[in-house]
Amino acid sequence: MKRIFWVVIILFFSYSAADAQRTWFEFEISKSLGDKLQIGLAPQIRFKEKFELHEYFFEPNIEYKFNKYFSLGANYRIGNNPDKDGNAQWYGRYALEAKTGYEWRRLEAKFRLRYTNTDDFGGEPGDQINYLRFKFQLEYDIKEIDLKPYAAYEAYRNLVEGDFTKVRWEGGLEYKINKHHRVGAYYRLNDYLVTDDETFKIIGLTYKFSF
Repeated sequence: MKRIFWVVIILFFSYSAADAQRTWFEFEISKSLGDKLQIGLAPQIRFKEKFELHEYFFEPNIEYKFNKYFSLGANYRIGNNPDKDGNAQWYGRYALEAKTGYEWRRLEAKFRLRYTNTDDFGGEPGDQINYLRFKFQLEYDIKEIDLKPYAAYEAYRNLVEGDFTKVRWEGGLEYKINKHHRVGAYYRLNDYLVTDDETFKIIGLTYKFSF
């Protein structure tokens, strides 16, 4: 199964190089403090086409789980978006979110509502626009091989303009190596609804460590 997973990863990267995709590397380290509280750190590196560095950031986060159906969380992103001359452009972003979900046998449906003061698309990080983000996700747990494929849809509502202006489509999978380590890959489309701005196609790799 591990061989199959890495073959999929190689195919993802081959397609990325052939079709001028963007590439994101996501990492997550989390620690449970009791049964309800969890803290974490989520670094990320994002490249444009041809592996041109676009931005990198660190995102400390905290989440409190009230029960198996509902949790609240917050994070703060500290990032750098180099300009064309390679000069550092540091920025900050915060987000507040609520999560819920329901599991039926091996299928799990999730919903996340997030408020943030900027977006995750291709604009300048300094553009402080307030968004409400509505994310729906379906996962299927293939327990025999510790693999979890998923599909997700996220809509961005611009609170200044009062309209849905952006959406994100995503399909991927996550492989559980053991109880502490997980790896994954996804293909993502970032699309604008009300402008003619470019649709971003993204190949992503993820690694998660929990303890």
